[in-house]
Amino acid sequence: NLSKKGIDVYVLTSLNEKVIREIKGYNVKILPLIKRWGFFGIYKIIKTIEMINPDAIFLQYTSYMYNYYGIPIWICFLAFILRIKNFKFNITFHEVAIRFDIKKPKYILIAVFQRIIAYLLCIFSKNIITSIEHYKRMLNIFNLFSKKISIIRIPPSILPIKLSENDVKEIKNKIASNEEFIISTFGQDVRAYHLLLPVIKIFNEQKLKIKLLFIGKLPSDWIEDFVEKAKKIGVSHLLYFTGYLNSEEVYKYLSISDLYISLDYVDKRGWGGTSIKRTSLSAAYAAGLPIIGIKGDMTDDFFKNLENIFLIEKLEVEEIVNAIKRIIIDKELYNRLKYFSKKTYEEELSWEIISEKYKSLI
Repeated sequence: NLSKKGIDVYVLTSLNEKVIREIKGYNVKILPLIKRWGFFGIYKIIKTIEMINPDAIFLQYTSYMYNYYGIPIWICFLAFILRIKNFKFNITFHEVAIRFDIKKPKYILIAVFQRIIAYLLCIFSKNIITSIEHYKRMLNIFNLFSKKISIIRIPPSILPIKLSENDVKEIKNKIASNEEFIISTFGQDVRAYHLLLPVIKIFNEQKLKIKLLFIGKLPSDWIEDFVEKAKKIGVSHLLYFTGYLNSEEVYKYLSISDLYISLDYVDKRGWGGTSIKRTSLSAAYAAGLPIIGIKGDMTDDFFKNLENIFLIEKLEVEEIVNAIKRIIIDKELYNRLKYFSKKTYEEELSWEIISEKYKSLI
């Protein structure tokens, strides 16, 4: 999208056979450079950047991406050298640091070092970008970086495609041949999925036709265990697993869904919850689906309850059942959720919108 706007784009990335070397039709040059982080890797990156001489540099950052232990000290050296060489260094924080958790004392030191690294990177950055208010609060220590921080949401990994009526009918018949109400989920944390089994059991006992659709690849041992538990309560026939799909196929399965559920884990302290840092949730918005989410400290004002999402207060079976029932019964609410879901994608999450925000920073 930046290339479409007339910007020459260079992507510096790891040396790996899986890396796509060329994007046909776009002025994007992909340079797989280094095998591992360290002195020689940093030296190679700096020399390549000096050769390119870019107007702006954007680092995509999450600590564990650059270091096994989540303490990528080398990144600070890179940022520091680029700044003293007068390059406009910018950083996008996809994650900032793990939480301080007294229940896990062995991780407290890592949490401290991750924050120190994050703050150093903020000092060296011209612009700081993150996707949610929770991360902005973590970075905005003593309001030191408030003027430098922008919130730019995460767009979908799955792009909308045009589907024929036959495509829709064929997939829908494969999953819900008895015209069941299809509830889907995609690319989520599986920790709260166990709650969906008693939910489906309740609907089954009440003779309400519902099918649970799991889109994309999930751990095989988890699926086996989940199906085994479903068999014990007599609802295994109400589950459908697609397995791995390419992006177009994922969109097809999303688009035939009647409802999308995002059960992001929330603990008793309220830590967690639905947030727009997931490309999978953005994909549900791109498909214009009504969405159920859960409130937590990572849920910010991007979400408008009963407009672009239905937010439940607690991660409990009764809350989930009541939310689904209300959406099925209240057609006005259902249509409103669908309308604002698509509107949210078009106005806040499309790649056109996101790339324009990055361009304005450049």
